[in-house]
Amino acid sequence: MTDAPYRWIESTSWELEFFGLPNRIPWPAGIDPALANSDPFEMNHLLDAIEAMGADAPEPWSKFLKASEHLDDFGEAVQNSEIVRAYELLEQFDEQFPDTAFALYHRGSLARLEGDDEGAVELFEQAAEKSPRGVAIWNSIGVVEATRGEREKAVAAFKNALAVSPQDRTALDGLVQMRELVKLLRKADDPESAFYMDLPTFNQMAMRQVQSLINDPDQLLNYGEQLLREGFAPEAGLAALQRAQTLKPDDARAVIALTMAYRTQNKLEEARATIEPFTVQQPEDPRGFFYLAQVCNALGDSATEAKALDRVLEIDPNAQAPLGIRFGLNAEEHDPAKEAALARFGEERKSWMAYILASNVARKRADVKPAVKWAEKAYELAPEVEDVLLHFTAALGEARDFQKLVSVIKPIVDSGKFTKRLNWNYAQVLQQTGLTEDAIRVLRDAVTGEVPADFKAAVVQTIEAWSGELTGCGVQLEVHQAGFLQRPVLLTIDGEEGGIVLPAGAKVPATASFPWKAAGAETRVSLQQGESGGSLDAQPLGAFIVRGIEPGSPIECHVVAQADGAFLFRAVQDDRKLKVGWAPLGIEKR
Repeated sequence: MTDAPYRWIESTSWELEFFGLPNRIPWPAGIDPALANSDPFEMNHLLDAIEAMGADAPEPWSKFLKASEHLDDFGEAVQNSEIVRAYELLEQFDEQFPDTAFALYHRGSLARLEGDDEGAVELFEQAAEKSPRGVAIWNSIGVVEATRGEREKAVAAFKNALAVSPQDRTALDGLVQMRELVKLLRKADDPESAFYMDLPTFNQMAMRQVQSLINDPDQLLNYGEQLLREGFAPEAGLAALQRAQTLKPDDARAVIALTMAYRTQNKLEEARATIEPFTVQQPEDPRGFFYLAQVCNALGDSATEAKALDRVLEIDPNAQAPLGIRFGLNAEEHDPAKEAALARFGEERKSWMAYILASNVARKRADVKPAVKWAEKAYELAPEVEDVLLHFTAALGEARDFQKLVSVIKPIVDSGKFTKRLNWNYAQVLQQTGLTEDAIRVLRDAVTGEVPADFKAAVVQTIEAWSGELTGCGVQLEVHQAGFLQRPVLLTIDGEEGGIVLPAGAKVPATASFPWKAAGAETRVSLQQGESGGSLDAQPLGAFIVRGIEPGSPIECHVVAQADGAFLFRAVQDDRKLKVGWAPLGIEKR
C-alpha cells in the first residue's frame, strides 16, 4: 500500500479567504507545507492536490477545481485589456464557484477601468467584508477614494492595509500622498532605503534640527522654507524662519519668508507686524509693499492695501500682478473703461505693461484696432522686452497686419537676439493667418543648433501637423482623472473589432504602432473606444485617412493618446511620412 499523494494541512494565507476557501487544505505530499503560508500563495500546489483527490474530492474543492479552469484565461484577458472577455470569464468562474471576494474585487477593478469609481468602491468594500486580510483590496479602496477626494476614507483604507501588512509599500506611500506620513531616504540615491515616519515624530525631529542650526541664519532659512514648502512640519518651519529673521532682522529674504509663513498659517497680524517695518526700512523695495498689500487684503484692510499697491507701482510701473489687482482685472476682462484707465496709466507712467494689459482687454472683445494701438505703444517704450514683442506679434496677427509682421517682427526674429519663444510665437501667428509654409520655415530655423529636447519635439510635432503628416481625432478619448485610459482603443475592420491598439488602464500619454495593408493609394483606419458587448456602449471614433500610399509594402501606423484625451495619428511607408487626415462619423469615403 502506497502513501496518499496529498495530505491535509493548515494554511494562514489570506488568499484562501479571498477565494472563499477554508484554511484547512489538501497539499501535495512531496511539497513543503511551509509554502502554503507564502505570499503570494502557491495556488498550483493546491490545485495539484485537489486533482490528486480525483472523483472523491469533497466540496468545496471539486467546484473550486472546476472554476479554476478559467483563472489563466482571466489573467490573460486582464493583461491584454480585454474587458468584455474578462467579464465573461468572471461569470463562468461565478457559475462554478459563486460569491467570492476574488470575483467582487476583479469586478471592481474592471469597473474602475470603465470610469465607474463609485461602483468600484462598492465592489471593493463587498470584497473586503469577505476577505478582510486582503491588502490589495484595501489599497484599491484607498487609491480610488484618494482620487475621488475622499481623504478620510482613503486614509482609513490604507491604515486597514497596514494593520494586515505593516510594511506594505503601496499603503505606506498612499499615506504619504495623504500627508499622514513622511517618506525619508537613508541614502539619497537609493529608493529601497526609504523609511516612513508619522507627523508628530517628524515634527519633533525637525524641531531638533532647527535647534542644531540655531546660530546659522542661512541654513535656518533654507530649512524653514523647505519644511513649509513640503508642509509636513509647519511649526518647525515657522520656528526656523522666526530665528533666522531674529538673526538677520533687515534681510529681505528672511523678512519676506517669515511674512509668507505667517500668512499661510493665518497669523495675519504677525505677518503685518513683520512686513510693515521692512517697508519703512526699505522704501524703494517694491516686494515689501506688495506683500503688505497681500496681508492687508487677507485682513480686509482695503485702504492700506490700495496705498501699498500704489507704492509698488510708483517704484515699478511695470509690475504686472499689482497692476492687475489695482485695476480690478480678471482673466476674461473686456471692459473698455478699464482699458482706457490702463492706457492713461501707461501714458502717464511710461508703463509698457499697462499698455499690454490695455491691449489684452481690447483683444478679449475682439477689438483689433485698439489692441494693436496699445501693443505698438508698449513696443515703442520697450522694444527690447521679449514679452512686449510676443504680445505685439499676436496683436498684429489678429489684425492681419502682414506689412508690420514682415517689416517689424520678422527682422527681430531673424536677428536671433531673443529666445525661441519669439520664433514659436511668430510661427503660430503666420500659420493662423494662412501663411503655413512661411510658418514651417520659421520653426525649422528655430531648431537649428542646440535646443532643448522638449522644444525640438514640440516643433517636430507641430511641423508634422501643419504639413498634413500628423492629424488629431475629432473625438476626445475617455481618460480617467487619475491619468489612464478608461477603456481600450480598438481597430474596427468592416464593422468588426480587429484588435486592441491601446489597452484600458494605459497611463497617458500612451503610444502604439501597428501595420496596415492598403489595396490602393488611399485607405481608412477606423477606430473605436471600448469593446462591443461591454457594460458601456462602444464609442466609434471615426476614421483616420491615409493618402499617397505606394503599392507594395505595408504602412506603419502610429497613435498617441495624450493626457487631455487628444488622439494623434501618423503613418509611414518605407521611412516616408504619408499625408493623413481625419474623417468624422457619417462622412462617406470619397
